[in-house]
Amino acid sequence: MTNEADAVQSPAKPDQDSPESASAVAGRRRFGRRLIIGALIIIVLAQVATFVSRSHTASTGSEVHTYIGVANADGENYIEVNARVLEVQPVAGTQQVRLTVIPHGSFANPDGSLKKTINLDADGYVGGSINLSGGEIPPPVQLVLDLDGDLSQYPFDTYSSALEVRLSQVIKNPDGTGTTKSEEPVPMRLAVSAKQHDWAIGSSHADSWEDGAISVSIGAQRGGAMRAFALFELVVMIALACIAVAMTYTTLVTGKPLEFSMFVWLGAMLFALPAVRNTMPGVPGVGTVLDYVGFFWCLIAVATCLITAAITYIRATFKAHRPV
Repeated sequence: MTNEADAVQSPAKPDQDSPESASAVAGRRRFGRRLIIGALIIIVLAQVATFVSRSHTASTGSEVHTYIGVANADGENYIEVNARVLEVQPVAGTQQVRLTVIPHGSFANPDGSLKKTINLDADGYVGGSINLSGGEIPPPVQLVLDLDGDLSQYPFDTYSSALEVRLSQVIKNPDGTGTTKSEEPVPMRLAVSAKQHDWAIGSSHADSWEDGAISVSIGAQRGGAMRAFALFELVVMIALACIAVAMTYTTLVTGKPLEFSMFVWLGAMLFALPAVRNTMPGVPGVGTVLDYVGFFWCLIAVATCLITAAITYIRATFKAHRPV
């Protein structure tokens, strides 16, 4: 009788394997699988888009644009100057360009050397101008051009630089005291190309002077993959800040006790956000557009959550230990 009475008085335990709980678990599993599949699809599409963007950027930069100086440069007797952009340095405000001089026709010897001495005058050369000696293969000339652009617009910053190249013949003085740069223009072709990692570089004809000089404008902007990754990092920072705000708000509103792990996580977030920002490709110092759009506000949000949680924890502790 006692066992029967206990069985009547004790409430029946809910069935752990009831149809409702099983359907809820199955729904969560389906939702999780969909999230995983969706994340994999997004990763694959992002990988494909990244390789396509970088390939397009590299092919655009390696494309050679040729500019002709004087009218005689379209014949067989001319000097070709290859200008290759090696490095874009937005922080320093400079651009490294290498000039390679290749003579053709009557200006070249069979071994590829210059038949006569030529004066090369180009923007960005430290010495102003240089004489390329006849009978020698011209050595490469390194130029440092000034960049015009606003670095604070990262990652949508664009730059431009001006390049002017002039070739002149060098003749000996009649008295034999030395040489003089002649005013007679040299038929010249200027070929501009680029080899810079994840930078889209192009050129356009700026001007052509009567003395045979060729002026071009070289533009540079960050590749699509670099911009997309920087924006992705910004979205990650905003998402982390939103998660911190949501968790702090939920804990305070529901009245759940604050745990020490909560403070550890919020404190780690304050150091994690600058680390995430610094992983952006080619990111400059603090103060860009992205910092004012997201980074600063994310830091403020996480710091506010940490301070609010700390104050709430301290007040709750004092109330719990206050003598009645």
